[in-house]
Amino acid sequence: MRTLMMTAVLALGISGAALADPMASAYGNTVAITYPNGAVAKMHIDADGTYMTKAPDGATAKGAWKIEGGNTCFTQTDPAPPAGMGANCSPTAEKKVGDSWTAPGPNGSTLTVSIVAGR
Repeated sequence: MRTLMMTAVLALGISGAALADPMASAYGNTVAITYPNGAVAKMHIDADGTYMTKAPDGATAKGAWKIEGGNTCFTQTDPAPPAGMGANCSPTAEKKVGDSWTAPGPNGSTLTVSIVAGR
């Protein structure tokens, strides 16, 4: 599950106009994280500061997110993360529904990430 969480954090940074909610493009939609073998993890981010990620094998991780200092940070709460695993942060970058990009994945792999309309 730690790999799933790290992947989700590295794959996602969403922002918008300074006065708008910088995570609005994720609410009600799905962040799809595609691994090199074609397996897909799905992340749902909610306006209340929570998220849920479902791994390709069906395992889930839940937690809280916040933006601080130009970074989007995710902290896993369920299941409890391994000792010493704190918040995972990545720089916030502008993304919207329909966007697709690559991000570093586990063991030097490259992931394809996209924001897909709906859940």
